[in-house]
Amino acid sequence: MLLKCPHLSQFSSIDHAFLNATPDKVFPSLVTLKQVHGIKVHRITETRKDAPEGDGLVTNVRGIVLGIFTADCGPVLFYDPEANIIGACHAGWRGAKAGILQATLREMEILGAQRSRIHASLGPTIQQKNYEVGPEFPDLIRESYDTYFVPSDKKGHHYFNLPLYICQQLKAEGVKGIYDIGCDTFTSYFASRRRSLAEGYEEISIDNLSTIAII
Repeated sequence: MLLKCPHLSQFSSIDHAFLNATPDKVFPSLVTLKQVHGIKVHRITETRKDAPEGDGLVTNVRGIVLGIFTADCGPVLFYDPEANIIGACHAGWRGAKAGILQATLREMEILGAQRSRIHASLGPTIQQKNYEVGPEFPDLIRESYDTYFVPSDKKGHHYFNLPLYICQQLKAEGVKGIYDIGCDTFTSYFASRRRSLAEGYEEISIDNLSTIAII
């Protein structure tokens, strides 16, 4: 399954996709990461076969495909059409709280982008009604419960709105063009670790792949 963001599809100088599989043979110039829920962002100047550790990628080189793997976390694709600079990052709650969105924007700015011109698209992400969390969120719960949480019937548990958290961070950083495609990994054809666990599977065999390239 493949989804496109209408917000990014208006630009003929890039191609992007949100995929529920990982077709390596289709993207010989695909650059991916060993993702660790951190804030390391790599500037990519040439195709590389290794997957460096990190959670964000940026480039201004035509033909390089930036790829992010997710299975409930938020994949965010970025584009500055005037500078012709792209970015991609993996934003789960840990990475988003640590600053992966801000780090990706800073690396794009180093290449010449301006965040007021940057367009950002959030791909398939687990939605609040299916994202029950427990005591691992103490700081966020104290700081912004009413904005991002609703109570669960289970004591000490809550439902977290990760898409809103990501989009609000982007807005606070001055990104004007923010688009959430609103696809729930838990209830769609996209891979979901939460759904797999609910169905009795310990692991899933594939991840979703989100890509963007200058063409």
